[in-house]
Amino acid sequence: MAVRSAVKRSAGAAVATGALAAAYMLFESQWVDLREEDLAVPGLPEGLTGLSVLHISDVHAAQPSLNLVALAKVVRWAEARRPDLVVLTGDIVDGGLGSDTCLRQLSRLRPPLGIFAVPGNHEYGLSKNPLRNARADRARDALGRVRFLRDECVLLRGPKEGPMLAVCGADYITRGYGLLNGSAPITADAFPLLITHRPPTGDDPLLENFPLVFAGHTHGGQIRMPTPWGMVALHREALPFTEGIHRFNRSVLVISRGVGCTFLPFRLFCRPEAVIHRLRPAESGDVLRRGRQ
Repeated sequence: MAVRSAVKRSAGAAVATGALAAAYMLFESQWVDLREEDLAVPGLPEGLTGLSVLHISDVHAAQPSLNLVALAKVVRWAEARRPDLVVLTGDIVDGGLGSDTCLRQLSRLRPPLGIFAVPGNHEYGLSKNPLRNARADRARDALGRVRFLRDECVLLRGPKEGPMLAVCGADYITRGYGLLNGSAPITADAFPLLITHRPPTGDDPLLENFPLVFAGHTHGGQIRMPTPWGMVALHREALPFTEGIHRFNRSVLVISRGVGCTFLPFRLFCRPEAVIHRLRPAESGDVLRRGRQ
């Protein structure tokens, strides 16, 4: 009898611990890190100093989760801060379900320079997730209300009639190599900014051609476990970095942890985020804030 009671108590404790862990991870998935920060960019023209760029990534609107609730928090926060430009670095919608709500929320943002997006693997229906909605193509078309860039660029006049800004988007399928054949309309007086879904690695020629790159895809690992060797991301892929700001020669790469979750509606030691970056020219002696590997 005593043994049976001990087993029941142990089982009850295990269930309670699991429930508390799940509750916390669900809470963390909604604990969105919303912040504004300066971003030092090599070669940035003085006329673009102070340009504010809101970076949103990986909303995963169709996932069975609270991702759209997290997005609503981002939109309410950003509306009050009125960024100049919004960039969406892929996996915004996974299918028809939830895409309309996602688009209605994003349409509340009215940045003077516009909202630009690139397709991720989920927009193309290339996810390994068995729960992905089969209507991803329709959702990708619906997102066309936001300017979608597939290996193409748009020339914009900076705030206060400042220098030209070339916002370029890398297609997920081609990895942006269509931007390297000289067809992209980047003029000598335009500062190039790249948005892409999958972060380029250090030997990627995109990093030699674009001094500022925004990316997503990694979710920061989404669930990170403490080990004697530091935090380990359970989902990493063959990428050297999972989040943060990284410098490669003359380029700065910004990798977002994303807003939403996929596979499971949980995060652990890896809060979702949306950041307004205020650009300024890099100076000698700048200390680069690095992210996690």
